[in-house]
Amino acid sequence: MKEIIIHTEQWFDAAHHLNDYEGNCKNLHGHTYKIEIWVKGYKHQLNKAGILWDFGGLKKLAQKFDHAGDMTELMGINSTAENQVLYFYDELKKQNPKLDFRVRVYEQLEPKKSWAEIGDF
Repeated sequence: MKEIIIHTEQWFDAAHHLNDYEGNCKNLHGHTYKIEIWVKGYKHQLNKAGILWDFGGLKKLAQKFDHAGDMTELMGINSTAENQVLYFYDELKKQNPKLDFRVRVYEQLEPKKSWAEIGDF
């Protein structure tokens, strides 16, 4: 059975700080984050409209944090790239347990590309 893989990305602006950290990131500061999501499924998982997963789902996840305050406070844990990628992955799996996801979170794109990633494939 051939798999279907779709991809989407979203940017959002958010502030955060890191508890129990001795570097500059212990202070409240902001980033423009980029989230990429890959979704894998099969033809029999398409809905009546022919959609495997609605791209708008990523926008809904990102809107929770976009200009909404301190991500560490909103998430209830340090909003490291690692914890963010776990958070977004867990949210997607809760909403769509039969689909496979790969999630990548970029904390910044310039001057360097740094990211954390997790996924089923």
